[in-house]
Amino acid sequence: MARFSLPKADDGITRSSLRVPSNMLPRIEEAMANSRFNRKQRAKWIADITEQFLLRSDAPNLIAEEFIVPGSTTSIPVTLSPALSHTIDLMIERVLIEEDSRTDRSSVIRTAITQQLMANAGMQLSPEETRTLKIAALGGYDEATA
Repeated sequence: MARFSLPKADDGITRSSLRVPSNMLPRIEEAMANSRFNRKQRAKWIADITEQFLLRSDAPNLIAEEFIVPGSTTSIPVTLSPALSHTIDLMIERVLIEEDSRTDRSSVIRTAITQQLMANAGMQLSPEETRTLKIAALGGYDEATA
């Protein structure tokens, strides 16, 4: 006879809610479907794109620029592995140091989702393009140094 038990409360997984703009939910579902994820796999999709986003060299700047309009959000449940939760915490510290901006876990994940949706629509700049445009805006862009 097999014995089954409930998962231990101290499994290290972080569970919380993420507030996203209400009009973003259909776009998230469409992006998930295009990536062959179903609604039950939303947490996995969010984790995957967040992990990829955190590898970007311009992630701190993008997170510092993230904003959300109060009152127009929907709450969705999120489950994060201990490793991803720790990586997000490190990014929050990095944003504070590099951008002198306080942020939170939701902002990091929302920025990752936003960047994925923009990439799917062909509207996302690569870190290299972001750097080039930033330097150009400051009047110091030189093709030879890019």
